[in-house]
Amino acid sequence: MKTKIIIADDHLLLADGLEQILNSVPDFEVIAKVANGRLLMQALNTIVPDLILLDINMPYMNGLEAAKKIRQRMPDIKIVFLSMYFDAKLIAAAKEDGVKGFILKDIIAPLLKEKMIHIANGDTCFDLPFQKTSTTPAWQQDDFANKLKLSPREIEIIKLIKLGQGNKQISAQLSLSIYTIETHRKNIYRKLNLKGVGELIQFASEHNI
Repeated sequence: MKTKIIIADDHLLLADGLEQILNSVPDFEVIAKVANGRLLMQALNTIVPDLILLDINMPYMNGLEAAKKIRQRMPDIKIVFLSMYFDAKLIAAAKEDGVKGFILKDIIAPLLKEKMIHIANGDTCFDLPFQKTSTTPAWQQDDFANKLKLSPREIEIIKLIKLGQGNKQISAQLSLSIYTIETHRKNIYRKLNLKGVGELIQFASEHNI
């Protein structure tokens, strides 16, 4: 039986991308997308999901307000917060309120699917900022890395290039335009003083990216 999911996010392009990503998981089915908390509460009058992927910052009724109402009315529904920003206090409050996860919007698609599968199976998942995770490679913390000034997004793109993905695939994975991906790639090559994808892959392998 498939896990039925509602996506609540006022950024329609991002919601479309999330729908594509989640529907690519055989056990998932996105049954609705809504643009704010008020529309979400209306949707819950007629459909009952197993899980709601809920943007925190939305107009009319934000994700925090919506989550409280849902937890009171339908406590069996799993709620996962989606946010652009890490907030330790918010995460602590979400855990106390029974929210099952907090995922940052700059996550790459394969990792999003992995986390959502774990949550659907009963686990919890609360993201930490990329640069603060214990698994961050040491090279990203030294003076050399700081001098390069690679952003977490650029590191994600380097990883996907290393996996053999082209601009179109990376664009779909990250829900960004191809133009944005091309701009990131140019900046990466400039910062690292590299001339092509072969040199970039070699750099990534040598520095354990």
